[in-house]
Amino acid sequence: MTTVLVADDSETILLLMRTRLEMAGYDVETAADGQEVTERVEPGAPGGPDLLLLDAMMPRKSGIDALRELRAAGLETPALIVSAHQDPSDADAPTDLEISGYLTKPIDFDLLLGAVAELTADAD
Repeated sequence: MTTVLVADDSETILLLMRTRLEMAGYDVETAADGQEVTERVEPGAPGGPDLLLLDAMMPRKSGIDALRELRAAGLETPALIVSAHQDPSDADAPTDLEISGYLTKPIDFDLLLGAVAELTADAD
């Protein structure tokens, strides 16, 4: 089963994303911030998530900073950034970070599920 790791500091958003993704057939893990993501994801280790879905701005460590750290350690897993900012440049989403997609809040779940399906098509 395809695993998606969702990180957001809002428990409500985590619950909504988890529910929608699980209804679509994905295995979902959650994290409250980017620090949890970097503590749980080991680049190159077997059994890691097939996709990261990261909120751009979270306490302790943002999704952008977590992804930057994981990319520097060699992680190639696709990553979607989610932000309340309509323009990726407003969320400090760097163009050199290998971001697989950018979604805005409030989340359009049809767009989210389409992007997840596209990015995880080869995961199973």
